Amino acid sequence: MTIGGFQSNWFNVTEHTLESGNKLPMATLKDEYKDDFAAFTENKLQQLTQRAPSAGLDALTDEQLKELSGKYDTDDMSYDEYQSFLQDLVDRGALTETDRWLAGGANKVGDTYLVPVIPGMSASIQDASRPGTTASPFTYDFPLGVDSVDVTEWVKYRASADMSYYFSGKRYDIGTDEVNQTVADILDAMNRIG
Repeated sequence: MTIGGFQSNWFNVTEHTLESGNKLPMATLKDEYKDDFAAFTENKLQQLTQRAPSAGLDALTDEQLKELSGKYDTDDMSYDEYQSFLQDLVDRGALTETDRWLAGGANKVGDTYLVPVIPGMSASIQDASRPGTTASPFTYDFPLGVDSVDVTEWVKYRASADMSYYFSGKRYDIGTDEVNQTVADILDAMNRIG
């Protein structure tokens, strides 16, 4: 069995009880699989750096931009609306599925959004053998505690940020800033046409 491409036998899985009483499975990488995990991760990063870019604005007609502009308020979009917006861009051929993830896309399962670990930067890894180590979480969600944001400005900010991965001392430009610029260009065109 694989979990997002990782082999499940690489991990010890335990269950953690949250304050709400809900159970959360926690996976800890087994020492004997650290090299396999590192090789898998490096391979995935290589695949992302070599992906074909999205068509972006070239895939959208003025009519489609007007339709999107009527459907979404780029100055006040909720997280759910943003997810729907990204999926609409995939459905219209403007974004690839991989680029949807890189732009902050997620898959909704029940009431929870699941973001792929590598493209979404939604997980952290720490060395459990080192006492007192705290993991630095990486996330692509809207700012914490904010229900809606000016998506146009937020995506432009994301496009201007250094969104590279650093793994084993090597820098991977996986195209997150490029994807955010593509989405920002579409939002600008929606604002002009709408």
